[in-house]
Amino acid sequence: MSIGDRISTRPAWSSDLPALLWRALTSPQFTLVLLLWLSGVIGLSQIIPQPLYSLDEPLMYSQWLASMPQFLWPLVDDLRSLGLFHLRTSAWLRLPLALLLVHALAMCASALPAVWQRTRVRAESSELLEKCTDEAPLALGRLLGLATWCAEAPEQVFSRAMQQLVQDGYTVRSNQRTQVGLAWRWHMGWWALCSIYVGLALLATGLLLHSWLSRTYTLILQPGQATSVPGLTALVLQLEDTHIAGDPLDPPEGVAHVRIAKAASSDEVVTLPLHAGRMIEGMWWTVVNIVPMVEVTARDAHEGRELEMWSFIPTAHAQPRVRLSLLGEGNASFASLPTQNITLRVGRAPDQGAPSCRFMLSFFYGVETTPAWTTTLGDGDEVIFEGVRYQASLSYDVQLRIQQSLWWGVAALGWLAVAVGGVLLALQRPVWLVVRTTKEAEHCRLIIWMDTLTPQALLPERLHSPGVPASVGDSGR
Repeated sequence: MSIGDRISTRPAWSSDLPALLWRALTSPQFTLVLLLWLSGVIGLSQIIPQPLYSLDEPLMYSQWLASMPQFLWPLVDDLRSLGLFHLRTSAWLRLPLALLLVHALAMCASALPAVWQRTRVRAESSELLEKCTDEAPLALGRLLGLATWCAEAPEQVFSRAMQQLVQDGYTVRSNQRTQVGLAWRWHMGWWALCSIYVGLALLATGLLLHSWLSRTYTLILQPGQATSVPGLTALVLQLEDTHIAGDPLDPPEGVAHVRIAKAASSDEVVTLPLHAGRMIEGMWWTVVNIVPMVEVTARDAHEGRELEMWSFIPTAHAQPRVRLSLLGEGNASFASLPTQNITLRVGRAPDQGAPSCRFMLSFFYGVETTPAWTTTLGDGDEVIFEGVRYQASLSYDVQLRIQQSLWWGVAALGWLAVAVGGVLLALQRPVWLVVRTTKEAEHCRLIIWMDTLTPQALLPERLHSPGVPASVGDSGR
C-alpha cells in the first residue's frame, strides 16, 4: 500500500524587494516576454517606413513627407515624436535589448554553479549527496516533486528504486548510509541551456553596441560619377554597371557592379546584389535600392547644338544632360529649359496595359501647372517639342548603405550559440533526479525530485510498481 503526495516547488511569497527582482530576472517566462517584445518592434520596423537618413534637415524632411500618403500627414509628427520612424535606433529596441542582456547574465549566474556540479558529479558525488539530504535541488528547468509512503523497509525501497533507474539507462550515484541517490541522463544538455543564455547575452550586447557605436553611410551612386565615402577619403566608389531582372521601372532583383578606387592599391570591381549584404574592407555593404532614372538631353532641332537644362534639385547647375527620377520624388522629377521657358517632367505611364519599360514625358509653359503636351517614350526614344529635340534614355542610380562596425560579429556569434544550444536541447533534453528515503513512524517515505526540460515529465517506466510512484505531478516552478 502506498500514498502519494505532490510536493509544492513554488517558492514562498516574499516581501523582500531584491529577492522579488532576482526571481523576475531568473524567470524563464521573462525570456519569452522579452523575445516577444523584440519580435514586435522588429516586425513594426518592417511595416512602418524607416528612413535611412536623419529627418532633422528641413529639406530631407520635406522630401520624405512628400513621399508619405497624404492621409498620414496629420499623424506624422506624433508618430515621429514617439520614435516610430527610427525604431531600430530608439528606446523601443534598446530597452528590451538591455533587459535581455541583464536577464541572460542573471540566468547564467543562477545556472552555471548547478550545471558545473552536475557535469562534475562523478568526481564530486559525495559532496552532492550530502547537499541533497534536506532540501529540493536547485531547479534549472521544470522542477517536479512527489512524496510516497510505503509499508516496507527504507533500505528495500531505496535499493529497488535505484536498480530500476539503472535498468532504464540512467547513470546513478547513491549513498546507502544516508539513503540518498542521484540519477541523470544527458547531463551535458544543461550546458546547452547555458549556451542559449550566453548566446542571448552576446546577441543583446552586439546589437546594443552596434546601435550606439556603429557608423552608417548612405550613398547615391550614379554611372560614371566618382563618389567618396564620408570620413574615408581614401575610398572612392564609381558605379560601373547595373543589371536588372524583371520590370525595368520597378526592379525586384538586380546586381550593381561598383569600382572601388583605393589610394594604396589597385582598383577593384565588386558585385553587389540588391538587398544582399556583403563584407568588404571590414565594413558591411548593402544595396538597399536601385532607382530607375531617365537621362534627358536637349538639342536645337535645326542647328543640332546642345542646350543646357537645370534640374530642380539642390546644388544643381546648368548642364546638357539631366537625370530625373521615376519614383515621383517631388522636384527630383522636374527640369527646366530656360532658353525656351519650358519645364519638363518625367513619370510612370498611367496606362496599366502599357509596356513595362515605357514612361511619360510632360512639357509645361512657364509656371503653368497643366501640361501643354504629354507623350509616352521608351529607352532611347526621341521627341521634338517647340523646335527642340529631346532624347530620353533609361538609367539607374544605386543607393548603397555602408555600416562601419564589427559589433554585428558579436551578435552573429550570439545567434550561433543560441542555434547550437537549441538544436542540442531538441535532440537530447537532460533529466536530473534526486531520490531519498526516510523512516517515519511505521512507514517509509520515498521522496523523488525531478529537474527536466522535457514538456511532459514522467518517471522511468520501470518505477511503475507498488510502493513507488508511477508519475511525478507537475507542481510548477
